[in-house]
Formats: sequence, structure tokens, C-alpha cells
Amino acid sequence: MERSWWGKFFVLVCFLVFAGIYVYPTVADLDLKKTNFPFKQKINLGLDLQGGLYMVLGIDFDNVYKDFISRQSNQLEDRLKEKSIKASNFEVLTKDYSLDDPRITFEYPAAEKEAVQQLIKDEFWSLRLTGDEQGHFQLGVSRTHRKTIRENTLNQSIEVIRNRIDEFGVSEPSITSQGADRIVVELPGVKDVERAKSLIGRTAKLEFKMVNDKDASSVNLSVLMGEAKEKGIVFDEEGTQKFSDYVRSLNEFLKVKLPKNTEISFERIQGKTGKVTSRVPYLIFSKTEVTGEDLQDAQVQYDPDTRMPAVSFSLSPRGAVLFDKLTGDNIGNRLAIVLDNIVFSAPTIQSRIGGGRGQITLGRGSHDEVLKEANDLAIVLRAGALPAQLEFMEQRVVGPSLGQDSIRNGSFAGIIGAALVFLFMVFYYRVSGVIAVASLTMNVLFVMAILVGLGATLTLPGIAGIALTIGIAVDSNVVIYERIREEVRSGKKLLAAVESGFQKAFRTIFDANITNAAAAGVLLMYGTGPIKGFAVTLLIGIVCTLFTAVFVCRLLFELYLKMLEKKTSPTLSI
Repeated sequence: MERSWWGKFFVLVCFLVFAGIYVYPTVADLDLKKTNFPFKQKINLGLDLQGGLYMVLGIDFDNVYKDFISRQSNQLEDRLKEKSIKASNFEVLTKDYSLDDPRITFEYPAAEKEAVQQLIKDEFWSLRLTGDEQGHFQLGVSRTHRKTIRENTLNQSIEVIRNRIDEFGVSEPSITSQGADRIVVELPGVKDVERAKSLIGRTAKLEFKMVNDKDASSVNLSVLMGEAKEKGIVFDEEGTQKFSDYVRSLNEFLKVKLPKNTEISFERIQGKTGKVTSRVPYLIFSKTEVTGEDLQDAQVQYDPDTRMPAVSFSLSPRGAVLFDKLTGDNIGNRLAIVLDNIVFSAPTIQSRIGGGRGQITLGRGSHDEVLKEANDLAIVLRAGALPAQLEFMEQRVVGPSLGQDSIRNGSFAGIIGAALVFLFMVFYYRVSGVIAVASLTMNVLFVMAILVGLGATLTLPGIAGIALTIGIAVDSNVVIYERIREEVRSGKKLLAAVESGFQKAFRTIFDANITNAAAAGVLLMYGTGPIKGFAVTLLIGIVCTLFTAVFVCRLLFELYLKMLEKKTSPTLSI
């Protein structure tokens, strides 16, 4: 044997050894935590193979537009004050307008009309003028900016969900958009479904608002809530209504009876079991003084007084300045820490608080329950607040037994298909067919090893991609063998016929695989979920097919020819 052949053979053996090491933990189903095997990594199985959670989430864009227009109203009011323009009666209108097109209305001195218009034009370009009367403006969100808000909200929601899932510890999640207002989330291997849903769907909208104790003494909140109850505005603990929807309806109904720029929010009182036993109403100012956008970090720590877990947070430099000013200007008043429209605590400000640090005290319950809630809250605060409320439109839990059935049936179908191909190759091409079977087996081994090495996720369509890879590889062998047959029939010697057959077949094989790779690349670029899984395995299979058909198969053929040279009348079994 020539030295070059042994060098190629050594390379092939190295590839086979490394591929075997990569694939062995998966094939042997090793327990990676207990095994002493040096390589500790398995193929990641997709949702359809190992079970998990599939969800379709809808985005409530109506509240997104309302929150945006409210922030714009507060900023416009502040900017007009800074320019010494006495504007008044700022109000956000939603009742008589489309839910996705709320309005701002305010009054201003008629002599300042030009200055107000110029300020809106220069700094509030995202707003459009919808009403212009003497000393009175009405503004709405511009149509182009509404589209921008939708796109940004969708993309930000996907990113926030991805960050939360990463901290939750789910491997290979799939998070994609569906249409203009839905998000599809696939979480393979998730067992605690309710906790996963809570982490994903929680908005974690942190706000600091001042409690209006001055007017609360003259407003009997219990009486007002009783009036709302008589009109059918009541929260059913056992029903399906969201508490946030109840609070929104309550504030809308009592809008004319509450002091201006105030709203009702509630603090949950929990029993020892963690169940909500009652809700305490607060009259708070609608204006948000500091938001979670200025949050820098959140960690679980223990309250020195209660010895129970709590969430300590720190604000960014900008947030620290705002928090310092807020507490300095309101000593003696109560500050409500509002999370997802729920008052978590409302301590009295004793002194100016610098450094931008604070603490959120959680409800009652066992130590483990409070610790779990604190951990989850810290995760969603660190990962960012969702820009919109998400609604669970669809949910499917794929059980692990169903996933095992998919693996068993998919593997069985693949083995039967491969066996039929192998039998045909051996029957039709005899010894050369055995060489083809050997190269095909190595092809599958290399594909599996690369999947493990890349940390790719294998799905049921991915198994189909591997089966298709075998078909493509067989096609390459057929092209080579038929070309060799033609060369033998033309009268060439065996070695020359084999060399010519591989050389002339290469271009056809290369062109065919490049075409397949282009199609797989399009699927990978524009496909989602299972389609991507199919495309990944197909692309890997194409690379391995080129290697095994051109390099491995030729190497084995050269060995076969060397063995034929020892015979007196050699004939090529093909």
C-alpha cells in the first residue's frame, strides 16, 4: 500500500474515533451526571421528541398604545412647564376613540399657540394633531409611529422572553413571531408548566408612584367600590376574569368621582398558605415618578427584620438621580412600589434615599414558597419588563411518552428505510455495494457527531432530514458506480476505470449537492421551528455526503483494488 493511502486511512480513523466518542453518550443513553466517560454531551432533543410546552401568546397592543400616549402626555406637560407655558387639564382619552388610537387633550394660553406647536413639532414628532380649537389641542399617535410601536413591542417581547427562558434554564428554546401580534414559544423538556407560564407571561412592570393620602381622607374608597359593585363591576375570585381588567374597569367607572390624576390600586394580603385573603385599596397618583426601565439589577436577599427572602434592586445612575429627588421632595409621604399594577408595599419616606437602592418585600407563606417567588421575581426584573401584557391564546403540553413514541417510530422507520437501501445496494452492486453501505454508515455517524458537537436540536423532521441524507448519499454512490461501469465497458483497466469514474462523477455530485444545500439554506433562513431542524440536519448531511462519497468511498475502493491485484484474473464486482 502506498504511503499516501495510509495517511488518508489514518485521517479517516481519527474522524471515526472522534465521532464515536461524541455519539456514544447518546447511543448508550449515559447518565451524564454519574458517568465517568470523558465526553459529557448528548444530542439535544426537540419538543416533539422529549416532550415539553408549546404556547401561542397574543400581545395586547391596546394597552401598549395607551401607556405610550400616557408617557407622552406626562413628558409634554413637564416640557411645557420647563418653558414656562401654563398648560393645564391634561387628560388621556380612550372612551370615544378606537382602542389603538387614544388621544391627549390639554388647554393652553391662546397667545402661546405658536410656541406649543413648535415644541410638539420639534420634540414630539411621534404625535399627530387631531383637534385644534381656541386654547385647546388634541393629539394622537401618528400612523407611521403606530407601526413602529407594534414592531418594537413584538421584537422586545421576544427578546425579553428569550432572556427569561435562558435564566430559567431551558435548553434550545424556540421563540418566533407569528403574524403581527403573536409569539410562538416552544420549551423542550419543561416539566413545571405553571412556573414557566408565570415567568413568560409576567409583565414585571415596576413603577414608583406617590400615594395620595391627602385626598384619600375625603374620599371613601369603600363606598365608591360599593357603587361600582352595584353597577356590576366586581371581581370574581373563582371566575376567569383578570384582576387587572377589573381594576381598569373600576378606575374607568370612578374616573369622574376620583380626584384628578389619581387612580385606585390594590395591595394583596396573603395568608400563611400564600393564598390571597383580601385586597387593600390605595388612592395613588397616576403619574409614574420612576419606572423599571431604570432598573440595573435585582437579587434575592434576606430581610434583616423578618428573616424572609426579599428582592433587593438597584437603579441606573439616571434612575438613582430621579429616585433621590423623588424621596427628597416627598419626605413624610408614602411611596407605592407598584409591580404589574399591584401595590407590593407603600412605605413612608423618612428621609432622602440616595444610591438608587431599594427592596421589595413579598407576601406571606412558607420560606420555600416565598423564596421561589423571590427568585422568579428577580429573574423577570433582571431580564427586563415585557412591553405589553401577553395573553395565552393556545397551549399544548407534549408528554415525554409521546416524545418517546416519536423517537421509537421515527427511528424504526429510518432503520427500515436504510435497511432496504442497504439490501438493494448489496444485491445490485455486490462487493461495491458493501463499500457503499460502509460509507453510508459512516455518513450517518458523522452527521450525529456533528449534531452533538454543534449543540443542535434534533426534531422529528430532523430525523426525516437524516433519512433524506441517506437517499442523497446513495444517489451519489449510484452516479459513481454507473460511471465506473461505463469506463469498464469502454475497455479501460480496473484502476483507470475507477479513477476516471470518481473524477467524472464528482462534478455531477457536487452540482446536485450544491442545489440541495441552496434549498436547505432558504429553509434555514426563512423557516421556523421544525423546518429549521430539518434544514440543519440536511445541510450537515450534505457536507458529510460529499466527504464520504468522494473521500471515504474512494479510499475503500482503493483497498478493494489492492486486494483484487492478488488474484490471477481480477474482475470488479459492481
